[in-house]
Amino acid sequence: MALAELARQSTQLGKASFAGSISEAMIALAAAPPTLALVDLFTVNYDFSGIQRLLERAGPVHTLAIDDRLNPTFARLAKDAGALGYVSKNLAPETLSSAIRTVAAGEAYFPPEVAPLVRSHRSPRLSPRQLDVLKKLASGKSNKEIAEALGISPGTVKLHIHAILKLTGARNRTEAALVAGRFIAPTLS
Repeated sequence: MALAELARQSTQLGKASFAGSISEAMIALAAAPPTLALVDLFTVNYDFSGIQRLLERAGPVHTLAIDDRLNPTFARLAKDAGALGYVSKNLAPETLSSAIRTVAAGEAYFPPEVAPLVRSHRSPRLSPRQLDVLKKLASGKSNKEIAEALGISPGTVKLHIHAILKLTGARNRTEAALVAGRFIAPTLS
């Protein structure tokens, strides 16, 4: 709600409203399409395909994706979903306000820390074995279960997971599982 108020103050757009999920946002957009949408990635459970469906349905709406911390992979996924910008909640209020104004004006805003990956059309390259580990990780398998399924040692699984985290910019296994859809087919075997 504080972000909606900051957007209202930064842009003089008038009324600001809040939706706690993609489905709530779909309903709100059907009633009154906004010109600016702030999407808290954590609140929508990093559902980038849901964000894309929402923005396709909403028509022309300038969208700023907001994350807990800057993550180049999530910035790229947000852009691919249709967001014009991406910021972190821990930016200085003046910087956040400037980003909101920039996106509200229809211009892109990506902080310098994530801009190179966002501009690139290439995603991080995972090896075939890393993709195998990521598939198992995304389906909720433990390191021991992944090792048994792939015929490798648990130590090797740890090394692959460390490389996956580094390549994707994910902080932990959960974030890696969230970005898995970017690298693997929708069916997680």
